Amino acid sequence: MDERNESGQSRAEREAAELTRAVAQRAIRRLDILEWVIFFGGAVLATVAGWIIAWLLEGIAGWDFRATWIGASILLFVVPGTIAIIKIKREEREDARRISASREGDDG
Repeated sequence: MDERNESGQSRAEREAAELTRAVAQRAIRRLDILEWVIFFGGAVLATVAGWIIAWLLEGIAGWDFRATWIGASILLFVVPGTIAIIKIKREEREDARRISASREGDDG
């Protein structure tokens, strides 16, 4: 006989839901790790690019290498990061508006 709980789910449905939840949690952990790898990769690339810019400007303009390296690295990391965050937030707001509009259309 099919065992059902208070919400009407069978044992097989509960097990499938639990398995799906476990797979989703594993995927979320992996994506979190990937996010940190990309973050640190961007920091390394910004540091290397800042070094190249400082090396070029030291030779061409006679600027202080260390200060230029620090400034260029920060600019190369912060500016694209800020642009990406603004874009992500804008897309989240648009998605929330779209979901809200679709819910209002379903209710009315």
